[in-house]
Amino acid sequence: MTSKTPQFDKALDEYFAKLQLDEKGGQWRTCRFSGQKFYVRPDDVSFYKKIRVPLPTLSPNERLRRRCAFMNSYNLFKNVSAYSGKSIISTYPPKTPYKIYEHQAWFGDSLDSLSFGKEVDFTKDFMAQFSALQKEVPRPNLLTDNTNVNSDYTNNSVRLKNCYLTFDTLGGEDLYYFVCCIGSKDCIDCDSMWESETCYECLKGEKLYKCFFCELSNDCLDSYFLFDCKNCSNCFGGINLRNKKYVFFNEQLTKEEYEKKIKEINLGNYETLEEYKRRFAELKKKAIHPALHIKNVVNSVGEFLDNCKNCYFVYYFYESENSAYSMGALGSKDSYDVDGGTSKEHCYEGISISTEKLFNVKFFTSVNESKDVEYSDLLRNCHDCFGCIGLNNRSFCILNKQYGAEEYWQMVDRIKLKMLERGEYGEFFPPELAPIPYNISILTSYRGFDDLEIAKKYGYRMEEIEKGSEFIGDVVPDDDFPLDIKDVEDSILDKVVLDKESGKKFRITPYELAFYRKHNFPLPRRHPDTRRNKKLNFWTVRMEFRDRVCPKCGITMPSYFDPKDPATVYCVDCYRKEIV
Repeated sequence: MTSKTPQFDKALDEYFAKLQLDEKGGQWRTCRFSGQKFYVRPDDVSFYKKIRVPLPTLSPNERLRRRCAFMNSYNLFKNVSAYSGKSIISTYPPKTPYKIYEHQAWFGDSLDSLSFGKEVDFTKDFMAQFSALQKEVPRPNLLTDNTNVNSDYTNNSVRLKNCYLTFDTLGGEDLYYFVCCIGSKDCIDCDSMWESETCYECLKGEKLYKCFFCELSNDCLDSYFLFDCKNCSNCFGGINLRNKKYVFFNEQLTKEEYEKKIKEINLGNYETLEEYKRRFAELKKKAIHPALHIKNVVNSVGEFLDNCKNCYFVYYFYESENSAYSMGALGSKDSYDVDGGTSKEHCYEGISISTEKLFNVKFFTSVNESKDVEYSDLLRNCHDCFGCIGLNNRSFCILNKQYGAEEYWQMVDRIKLKMLERGEYGEFFPPELAPIPYNISILTSYRGFDDLEIAKKYGYRMEEIEKGSEFIGDVVPDDDFPLDIKDVEDSILDKVVLDKESGKKFRITPYELAFYRKHNFPLPRRHPDTRRNKKLNFWTVRMEFRDRVCPKCGITMPSYFDPKDPATVYCVDCYRKEIV
């Protein structure tokens, strides 16, 4: 097959020919940011050769940091639309240098992003030219589309109805303070839930119904305080349960005994609920954990994998194969360093939660239903584009300027060759091109990436964010709440709650008040940000797994648990024999 970029391919072939690989065909490298040693496996080298990029100069963790620094899921601000002049909710803070449109207008017919097209200047760094284009092409206020209904205070989410402060979610209804994933309904303060309904303070659950304070549990109903339980109903306080009913803190009861005990407990009282949360935390210390949470996997190392084959160092991956160093994807194939979205093939170094249907897309943010695209942002239904922003249904464009197919490939050949020679080509956008300051990116919600001084050292931008307008209304300190939900009056909806622990203020919404009353839970005392970050801190997202010895069989196994963690951790085989 004749190369479309012959000069670039010749230079890249020379680069690969000069690589000094070890006897296995891999290479140890030193991360140019952290100084950490990292190994490029033989399989990795083969992948980079196949997709025609040089080997990375950053470790997997620093590559993850780079991508995630471009994504703000959870922080919303009041801003002014550059389109209408109206006040809008935005993921960009006030005084942002970017033009922000309300997403309804951005997805409309009035915006022609080709009108911002630029000629390529071969005497200048390409990234500097891309940065200049970023300042001119309008951006949507939220990463969403026009499928959401009555869900203005949400981001990185699509197909929502009646949702509030819901993020990273592909489809749901009546979700409040909710993060991820697909198809849930009537849930509050939950994270990573699939096809679940009527849940509160649950974490990583699938097909749960009327479950409250449950973690890592599937196919359960009418239960409270479960950890790693499956196919259980009418249980209160349980770890590692399978196919159980009427269990109370891991003690089997009769139906009558269970119902009598539950009837005596009033979780609508704040102090009572806190006491049971404490007891649940103590019970969880006795749980047996698998080294990795994996199901139906072949030749794979990762955490929370389901139906994966030949995957390495991936997290929250489903129905995927031949992928590595990635997080949160469904249907990833032959792709590395891609985070979020569904149906990606032959992709490299990109991020977006709502990305769908990509083929051969490299170095991207928020690109949808596109193929053969590089170094681009906010593209939809495009192919053969390089260094473009905000285009829809376009092809053969560079810096948003239209070319014929032949001229396009000649230009791309020259650009990629120059970028390769300058050391620009082959990795994600540099930190200075992030459209948001690091201190509001999703990274600040995850352990291991929340050290702002380290990020600043690596060149990430920090910004002091102006406080938004204060809530209007009478302020009620959280410790002045009635202890019992039965004593809460409707007037709380007109009050402003002060979380004395964080100093932040928030409101109770009518929907959640009705939910708490219906299911008998006290009002939350902590600010929604605090509640969300507590759940997010549960997750390990760093690209590393450590060897740990199984106390049951003695084998050494890769695990996301730190070897110093006192938790009881079995290899996957021993865990299944013990628990299932």
